[in-house]
Amino acid sequence: QKPSFATEEQWSLLKDKNASVEASAAAAAAIVQGRAGTDTTKAVQRLRSELGQEDACIVCILGGQKFQGDDSEALVKAIASKLGAAAGSKAKFVTGGMPGVQETFAKHCGDGSSVWNLLPVGQSSGFDRGTDINAGADLEERKAIFGLLGDVYITVEGGKGVSQEATAAHARKAAVVPLIRTGGASEGMFDFPADALQKPSFATEEQWSLLKDKNASVEASAAAAAAIVQGRAGTDTTKAVQRLRSELGQEDACIVCILGGQKFQGDDSEALVKAIASKLGAAAGSKAKFVTGGMPGVQETFAKHCGDGSSVWNLLPVGQSSGFDRGTDINAGADLEERKAIFGLLGDVYITVEGGKGVSQEATAAHARKAAVVPLIRTGGASEGMFDFPADALQKPSFAT
Repeated sequence: QKPSFATEEQWSLLKDKNASVEASAAAAAAIVQGRAGTDTTKAVQRLRSELGQEDACIVCILGGQKFQGDDSEALVKAIASKLGAAAGSKAKFVTGGMPGVQETFAKHCGDGSSVWNLLPVGQSSGFDRGTDINAGADLEERKAIFGLLGDVYITVEGGKGVSQEATAAHARKAAVVPLIRTGGASEGMFDFPADALQKPSFATEEQWSLLKDKNASVEASAAAAAAIVQGRAGTDTTKAVQRLRSELGQEDACIVCILGGQKFQGDDSEALVKAIASKLGAAAGSKAKFVTGGMPGVQETFAKHCGDGSSVWNLLPVGQSSGFDRGTDINAGADLEERKAIFGLLGDVYITVEGGKGVSQEATAAHARKAAVVPLIRTGGASEGMFDFPADALQKPSFAT
């Protein structure tokens, strides 16, 4: 289906077998250039630098220019107040400088020192809170930049514009937190991404139900929304992931995480891990970094058979070591639970072997944020679908034959 960064005409030229080669080629090139968005990308990088604290979580606010629901305004005020008080320097809040939802949020988010209003060049918000920043020659360019800037997007009510920006953010795996109870785009209208209405891994069932429940108090729904955003922002976790990616070097390398039980159960599982580790170690070179959790069993076996170990990193809680004779130990997280949370956010690809509830939980977290999960299904356990392993992760992905 046509993505947001392509025009209808361009997309039709990718389909039209009767179009000239030149026309289809030009359309394809234009679409790629549009997605690459050189100027847009530069603008995003500049803005992240301007906001300061590049490891902070950027939370973008999306919503209509006029409130439609009876309690939507009160809900926005309450969420802004809670996030402003709780986040401190841990997050930066960005509005599009528009009246309605965005202005209300800006004016009720603490003292405004963590609020930034993004407008096209030459324009100002007129808000008495927050700092105006500029990017984009016009509203459409500003929207494109806004859709690439945030780590989390809160949506309130909204029409087609909110839906388009939420779709763009969701497509690049940013977190979308819709206040479903407020209706409009945030309830699924105007082609709002259906997946974004489903509970993500960083929210509890109770929290997500409070985003939907129109009979819940404003205070309860606001508290749930704020907790979800704080949970996704996971400031310490996010910073740890960014630090680890930097420590691993070659930030454009693919990070492959290894998940599996501490004891082998299957007759040939150990041999399988050794063979995979050997093949990946020989083939990947500097293209990949392999990360274990420093545990015995599957992870230790992989580490010890993946080439000379120079591309293997063993991630453990602070103060702990793996005792492996291969790979480099790195530390993050105060305890095993924090380390697990970081591990679940670090990888681009997760290989799973056998496993129980813990493997299933980490695979579920990775899959929920659209990381690739490659389960060795033949090994059984979680990797075969037990312990609530994500069913979708057992289906063949597009990058496998």
